[in-house]
Amino acid sequence: MLTEKIQLEADEEVLIQVRKHWFIISIEMLAVVSVGILPIPLYLIVTNLFPVPFDIKAGILMSLYSGWLLCVWMALFSVWTNYYLDVWTITNKRLISVDQQGLFNRTTGSFRLERLQDINITIRGIIATFLDYGDLQAETASNDREFVARNIPHPQELKALILRASDHVTYNADKNMSQGIEV
Repeated sequence: MLTEKIQLEADEEVLIQVRKHWFIISIEMLAVVSVGILPIPLYLIVTNLFPVPFDIKAGILMSLYSGWLLCVWMALFSVWTNYYLDVWTITNKRLISVDQQGLFNRTTGSFRLERLQDINITIRGIIATFLDYGDLQAETASNDREFVARNIPHPQELKALILRASDHVTYNADKNMSQGIEV
């Protein structure tokens, strides 16, 4: 996946990479496809109300509809790109967030798990409850950047994984400090 683009430390390993839940991208793509199909029933309704002989107007309408479908195709590509490039990577030492905003704008941030102070989960609605997806917000010692993963699958399990990794890193750091080893 995108792991090869992330500079990992020598003893750092990727635990999991998380993207939005499949239901979210399905709804977004269904909305775009619906907008793409919408002109067909509108054309049928208008031609039934106002009969127009088949002539050059149909060619113009087909050209316009082809342009419309091209825009819909680009919107589908944009939805898929945002889904694929918007990813949270949890390693045994860090949490790395890549937030894709449009086609050519990306925000990347990370923090070390030792700095983790709190993780909050928000699950809204009956569909999110049944399909087990929600938002996960990680708070750090500094308020430089907000780390929020929206609509991710299994947020409770991800929270547990992050807390286990954080506890492991903190325990090892405390153990090394008590032995006089510099981390």
